[in-house]
Amino acid sequence: MDSQSPTNGEIRVEMVTAAFVASGVPVGVRDLGRLLENLNNPAIARHIELAAGAAIRPLYRAASPLVLDTPVLVRRDEIVFATFEGPHIEHDLVRDAAAEAPCLLMAPPFQIQGAVSFAPGALPAPALRGLLGGFFVVRNARVYDADGYMLGEGEQIVVNGAAVQMSAPTSRHIEAFAEKAGAARRSAQRLATEEEQEATPAPMVRAA
Repeated sequence: MDSQSPTNGEIRVEMVTAAFVASGVPVGVRDLGRLLENLNNPAIARHIELAAGAAIRPLYRAASPLVLDTPVLVRRDEIVFATFEGPHIEHDLVRDAAAEAPCLLMAPPFQIQGAVSFAPGALPAPALRGLLGGFFVVRNARVYDADGYMLGEGEQIVVNGAAVQMSAPTSRHIEAFAEKAGAARRSAQRLATEEEQEATPAPMVRAA
């Protein structure tokens, strides 16, 4: 996720697809509520336009992005999630919500763990199901790769519900695999024994 902070009230977004990341100033967006409105209304546009000066890069390479002096169009349906820096005048659904629950979202190639807001009195599981019909805000978000290695975190991100293949109202996620110390020691001892056996010459057998 882009760690740069906006200056002089500048609005910036970073849009992440399964293969690329585009960051820059969104055209026609003045706050988080308008961004959500644009993302959730295909009648407005099927693309989000970033003004000239936007940067694009491969997903897992943060260094040396390509900075363009032309506008960049990002296909709305291909966005997995986006970060937003600027005024947080929020969408009605977010502003009026008074309840919050943890969530785990499997949106390949990412795991997204955080919290979602919903109407008072609603049950977390049905409320989460309802959010998946569009773009929605996830607070205190942590983004991991599919194997559980952390990629970044943000106070709030916007997730594309259509990109989510699996979801659950839980604060857990699939953790990165780490071999237990005891198993590692046994593996090392086994390798050392095998190497020692290979280095020991076979006994000579004399013919009778």
